Amino acid sequence: MQSERFGSNRLSAPAAARDALVALVLLALLLSSGCAHPTSRNDWSTYTGPGKAYFVQEELEFPDVPDPLEPTNRGVAAFNRGLMVYVADPVATAWRRVVPQPVRSSLFRAFENLGYPARLVNNLLQAKFRGAGDETLRFLSNTTLGLVGLFDPARSWWGIQPSDEDMGQTFATWGWHNSTFLSLPLFGPSTARDGLGTLGDMPLDPTFYFFPAGAAKTLVTGSEQIDDAKRMLQTHFDAYQAIRYIWVLNRRVLTEDYEYEPAQSSAPETLENVFFTFQDPWFGRKAKTRKVEIPATGRKLAYEVWMQPQPAPMVFILPGLGAHRESKNALALAEMAFRDGFSAVTVSSALNFDFMENAATTDVPGFPPADASDVHAALDAIDRDLADRYPDRITSRVLMGMSMGAFHTLFIAAAEQDTAVERVDFDRYVALYPPVRFEPGMKELDAFYNAPLAFPEQEREDRVIGILQKVVDLAGDHDLEPGNPIPLSDLEAEFLIGLSFRMTLHDMIWVSQERHDMGVLKTPRGRFRRAPASREILEFSFMEYLYAFALPYYQQRDPEITSAEELFARADLRSIAPALRSNGKIQVFSNANDFLMTPEDIEWITDLLGAENVTFYPKGGHMGNLHLPEVQRDVMNSLGDLQ
Repeated sequence: MQSERFGSNRLSAPAAARDALVALVLLALLLSSGCAHPTSRNDWSTYTGPGKAYFVQEELEFPDVPDPLEPTNRGVAAFNRGLMVYVADPVATAWRRVVPQPVRSSLFRAFENLGYPARLVNNLLQAKFRGAGDETLRFLSNTTLGLVGLFDPARSWWGIQPSDEDMGQTFATWGWHNSTFLSLPLFGPSTARDGLGTLGDMPLDPTFYFFPAGAAKTLVTGSEQIDDAKRMLQTHFDAYQAIRYIWVLNRRVLTEDYEYEPAQSSAPETLENVFFTFQDPWFGRKAKTRKVEIPATGRKLAYEVWMQPQPAPMVFILPGLGAHRESKNALALAEMAFRDGFSAVTVSSALNFDFMENAATTDVPGFPPADASDVHAALDAIDRDLADRYPDRITSRVLMGMSMGAFHTLFIAAAEQDTAVERVDFDRYVALYPPVRFEPGMKELDAFYNAPLAFPEQEREDRVIGILQKVVDLAGDHDLEPGNPIPLSDLEAEFLIGLSFRMTLHDMIWVSQERHDMGVLKTPRGRFRRAPASREILEFSFMEYLYAFALPYYQQRDPEITSAEELFARADLRSIAPALRSNGKIQVFSNANDFLMTPEDIEWITDLLGAENVTFYPKGGHMGNLHLPEVQRDVMNSLGDLQ
């Protein structure tokens, strides 16, 4: 993530956009008292069916971000998205290809240096005299010794950090704390307070008075963030919702001058998975995005492919639970394989909106045998498509999955014995950090999400917001890198892991019920007003989802599934143990302290596949050591005989 946070740097806008900005801010002020549609709910207190205990147990109530102008905001956000994809992205891409990174970084610093007047005035208006002094020292030293700001000797030589204040923060200091969320044309996420603050900051920006300078600033400062912004829009089912939360939390961090105490205990190693990402910033753009028709659905599923210039083995990559084919982990695995001479393909998870909408034959995902069968069918269609496009270029085939993708990989490996259906077979199956049992894993994710229930009820919401603020603040921390401890407590880390998967569950429920409304949800769902329905959906845990949606759905489809116990038994690797044992092409990599594995699971899978085919590292949590070169080397060495 760029060190420049959402909202910490204002982008210049053409004069023609200012009228629209003023109009939107005034509209927000006039309508901010409007009420959103209420959230309706089932009365689970009267429920007597399977899994009743899960529907009555206490669940964490996630803090809400009010959005009374949601329909208008979503419309503006859609306009901004089109502008970014069709205008900003091509221009920024051309700029980044032509201008070397060191030059771009220097120009970025120079434009930041020109923001001194606004930062000085706002520090003074907030009575932050030390911040005003630091900004003055930074401006003088960077303008002279730093050659008009191209370099930053104030930070690198004397450690003088920026004191980045804007008019929105000034208004907050003066007492305007809660404000209506807004999406503004060209400017993106904001609030009524921060929108007016932007107007106040404009006259203090020297580039405001010269259109070429303002346009240049927009290009220089925005081009470095375009890839992350575009990937967020493409990989999230509802990027608007995610951006709204990130913006509001970030503004709270900035306006409250949030500071945190370092955690007393080390965070679970699982969070070090954030360091597993692609190294080449252009790697994602080097892929060819192809689409293939899925015979069972008649729809076209997109996939990403990186082809070696000469014949090579192909690695088909399945990402984790709910992940998109362009997620950072998926791209990192593809880069890892491509770097070692393999061609690579990424496809979205069976529990991702992309796959659910185009390749799933079932309306409700979450039953691994059915999900894996759909994935296998999609991989077969992709393999045939590649064979037509690149004849004689694939010398062998590897299926590599991580987490839930690894779980599906093992179900697909077991299906090799099924000769009734002809689908692509693979020369190697690599399962990275798979669970062995589905039900305990879902319970663990629910427990992680509910970790803040340990806080006193009267403190809970503030403590949860504090955790989220801490994460937003850490996102811009240059010290957050491999080898340095992540300053989060065990509880904080568990909650963040649980929250991430809970948001994935939200998207699964939304898409599945758009395909086939089972009548479980009671709040109307609209294209431009989604917040009330989202609040209802976010109240479902994984176990509640399995009992309220998955169990009744699959009981109707399969008469042999007569109970939840039968559903869970068939979603367990033990149910396919003979087929896995007889398949000699499986390699498993995991960690002894993976929260999805128990000591019994480790012993069972090692005995089943043989110690020579299973690698358990002593630590690393769930995927937390995949960024380590030695682990990546072990994974790729397991494929060495295929080259």
